[in-house]
Amino acid sequence: MPEPVIGASFTRFLRVDPSLMDPRYLYWYLRWIYDRGEMAEYHVQHTGVGRFQYTVFASSKQIPLKPWSEQWAIAEVLGALDEKIAANDRLILLADELLATRLDVTARGAGFTSLSALASVNVASTRPVPGGSLRYIDIAAVRQGAYDFPPVTPWEQAPGRARRVVGKGDTIWSTVRPNRRSHALILDEDPLLIASTGLAVLHPKVGRVACLYEATRMPAFEAYLLTVAEGSAYPAVRADRFKDAPVPDLANSDWDAFEAFAWPLRERAHAAAVESRSLAATRDELLPLLMSGKVRVKDAEKIVEEVV
Repeated sequence: MPEPVIGASFTRFLRVDPSLMDPRYLYWYLRWIYDRGEMAEYHVQHTGVGRFQYTVFASSKQIPLKPWSEQWAIAEVLGALDEKIAANDRLILLADELLATRLDVTARGAGFTSLSALASVNVASTRPVPGGSLRYIDIAAVRQGAYDFPPVTPWEQAPGRARRVVGKGDTIWSTVRPNRRSHALILDEDPLLIASTGLAVLHPKVGRVACLYEATRMPAFEAYLLTVAEGSAYPAVRADRFKDAPVPDLANSDWDAFEAFAWPLRERAHAAAVESRSLAATRDELLPLLMSGKVRVKDAEKIVEEVV
């Protein structure tokens, strides 16, 4: 028997009559109207905290009913894309877990040395290019082990913090609030990628791409950043402090063996992440078209069959 789902006090569950509506269709419908901004009118500020007026929304919002078979078909099409993205996420997670364990075993009994043994920090910077373009990686775009691939924007619209040159193989770590562990391995080969000065760009030595990234995911590395962070309300680590961060003190032969094992897995995980970007873009394009009836389900199914 499945475990019951228990929500927090501020969580609300919507339950539908399955004879009238596919629950999955309701989920996608709500995502659609949220993206359209239709749910903003139900948000209010109460003692400085934003609240969603769910009772007003539930009693006043009319949901147009499509035929049940069409609801099911729409949910199946969009769900197929989400399921493939979820499968890619599981692959990436497994790669992370496997490589973390592998390095932990390899480094067992070894001491630590400084990050400078594996990498340099912030080796290249740039200035705005009049008439040029960039893909700007902001701090907010970086999560634990991933980042949102940025769109192309004109340099004239870039913030003053857009200065760090980022290349394939670099590891980026947020210098602010290190407890959030906002970091990512850059394997996109795109000359337009530029990072915020709020990110430390760690440039690996030759043959140490996967080694460097995995070393910066170790508990000792994070603990060091927490120790040297300055400030209480908005703790931050000076970029130069990264040079002294601890990484395993391994022989070159051990690092070589780890890189040979880890690099193919990192490439495969990156391929899965790139595929998920494409799948998410397809899903986000199809959602409003299917809900509005501008695209028939059969046509959408053909599109999904080509990408899944």
